[in-house]
Amino acid sequence: MEAGFENCTVVVSVRMSSQRPRLNHQLIDLLEPVTRWLGEEYFDADVRGVDRWPEGPALVVGNHNAGIVTPDSFILYGELVRQHGVDALPVALAHELLFRVPLLRDVLTAGRAVPAGPESAAKALEKGHKVLVYPGGDWETHRPSRHRDRIDFGGRRGFVRLALEAKVPVIPVVTAGAHDGWYVLTRGDWIARSLGLDRLFRIKVFPIAFGLPTGLIIGPATLHLPLPTEMIIDVGEPIELQGDPESAEDVQRGYDLVTWTMQERLTELAAELR
Repeated sequence: MEAGFENCTVVVSVRMSSQRPRLNHQLIDLLEPVTRWLGEEYFDADVRGVDRWPEGPALVVGNHNAGIVTPDSFILYGELVRQHGVDALPVALAHELLFRVPLLRDVLTAGRAVPAGPESAAKALEKGHKVLVYPGGDWETHRPSRHRDRIDFGGRRGFVRLALEAKVPVIPVVTAGAHDGWYVLTRGDWIARSLGLDRLFRIKVFPIAFGLPTGLIIGPATLHLPLPTEMIIDVGEPIELQGDPESAEDVQRGYDLVTWTMQERLTELAAELR
């Protein structure tokens, strides 16, 4: 797997085991009405296309928003559970930094989350599960607000190689509006480099933003309260990628196809919102 895949955020959809710890079930029951409230009351979220969630293995590719808070991820999570049951519950293989945030760590652990890695994603696909991956990872989710309607995976093509190796379709999930709940001045990649964060923690950003409740938000692991915004979450039609996963040309072609398709849809959804 090419470099860069380890920096993305990955979610694996697995079948729930009867041996799952009781704490997990308690938090799942707790989170369902919370995600419903987030989507219907706090945010004005229009979730589309979940009814056509496909059977069988697939690589579900989303654009990443709103820092480590990512409200659209929780809203999509809740809608999947309501329409398809706990069998569709996403379990996160997330950046290891997220496990250092107390409340978020508890939620991720409740979903049997573990730090992300290409081997875990490939194994899940081999077993017939779905994998939801945010290739842009920390780079995209901390993008400046002036680029809020831009797909920006930062050139991370590992997800294409993964889809080609596993011979599974790509399901694009495009969200507009979820990045509007704060204002990001800069992703601060030069600060991250100066502090050696990429070398030490695989973190490429040190964002500076404005938002609730503190006003000024500094750093890649800072929780914030997003403003209630309108958003659209759209599950698209499958994209069948063709080619050799070892061919740089084929991987680039797949990357261009997926990002172009998602950018076109994001532009349409953003225009609809605004």
